Amino acid sequence: MNETDSIKDVTSHHCLASFWDRFTNGPLYWNTMDKVLFVALIMLALELLKFLCVLSGESIGSKQKIPVRGKHLDDLSSKDLLFIGISKAQTGPFLYILLRYCFQETNIQWTFNEDTSILQTVLLPLPVLFIVYDFFYTILHWFLHIKAIYPVIHKHHHHQKAPSRATDDAVNVHPVEFTLGEYNHLWTIFLFCRILNMRMHILSVLLFLAIGGVLAGWNHTRFDITFSIFGIVTIFDSKAHDVHHRIPQSNYGQYTMFWDNVFGSYRPYDPTDRINPKTQLDSKTGKSLNYAYIKK
Repeated sequence: MNETDSIKDVTSHHCLASFWDRFTNGPLYWNTMDKVLFVALIMLALELLKFLCVLSGESIGSKQKIPVRGKHLDDLSSKDLLFIGISKAQTGPFLYILLRYCFQETNIQWTFNEDTSILQTVLLPLPVLFIVYDFFYTILHWFLHIKAIYPVIHKHHHHQKAPSRATDDAVNVHPVEFTLGEYNHLWTIFLFCRILNMRMHILSVLLFLAIGGVLAGWNHTRFDITFSIFGIVTIFDSKAHDVHHRIPQSNYGQYTMFWDNVFGSYRPYDPTDRINPKTQLDSKTGKSLNYAYIKK
């Protein structure tokens, strides 16, 4: 190895060490390129999330998919693509802001020690986070369906009556709606730490976001996925959100129907509702069986 190669190795090692130091010291110490790289990685992670939603849905979902009863949005318009792009572009900056808050929040732990209980600081906070999040999301969602407000913001999302594209259909919303929904996660974490004055590990925050992303993706597929406690109490059912897309004044919750049951807006899925065979989706194209006929 010559002197030039040695200098390059030293320089490379120094750059990696500097990056790792900035990364571990928190977002406050990131430079512009660190932030650009972070946003780019988040964009890639969103594509991976879409893939994982489909893969996991095929693995654990019912063999019988949710039949299409509303009109499927076979072709995405330029506006759809724009809103999907804006939503994905917003995710990186949102996560950066969330991480900045978490680094400064004294009730969020970043290391495990003898006093740290995984059950208490990682697992137990999760159901609380989801219940708190959905309380505000259910109210927000109901608000967006008020007759005077609905056409301005939320109507765009309901152009799709039979979601099928997982995260792409999930984030195909007006930028205002996406912003309110995303920052509701941060609001939920703030309430947990400051108002409830409870401690949790950063891993619980990351699981809250990751699990939420998967559940939101499943809600916008044709996979019939249900989780319940001992088969008695249903905690998640992808069919509930399918009902909402067809019958908007119902099932406002994102992850659970708990608050819809409390507020009286829950509407159960009816498997006996009429099905039009021609509107079902082609497994190869992802479009309606009568798509080619309609295009003619």
